Amino acid sequence: MTKSDGKDGKLTVIEGVATLNAQSGDTPRIEKLAAGTGATVIRISFSAGQTMADHQAMFPILVQTVVGDVSFSTEERTVSLVPGTVVHLDAGIVHRLEAEMDSVVMLTILR
Repeated sequence: MTKSDGKDGKLTVIEGVATLNAQSGDTPRIEKLAAGTGATVIRISFSAGQTMADHQAMFPILVQTVVGDVSFSTEERTVSLVPGTVVHLDAGIVHRLEAEMDSVVMLTILR
């Protein structure tokens, strides 16, 4: 899924971000695709109706839907994440996600 190009390893190519790899049940499949200096990239594959219950991240995050439509909610606001929309969330903010349809979300943990 990841390839490091060049001798210095400073360029990492991440493939398969948009590949739906859903699992049955109430929760999505979560897969780490790459980790490097300053960021970790995670693919979250949802079947329609699956949710990630209230949780929080230890670091700031970027969340974007690559395929589909996911409701992203904090205590103050709900955003419809569709391709082309990205949210940034500070560390420690409680949030939840719910898939409106089969969807793939890319989570980038900023550290």
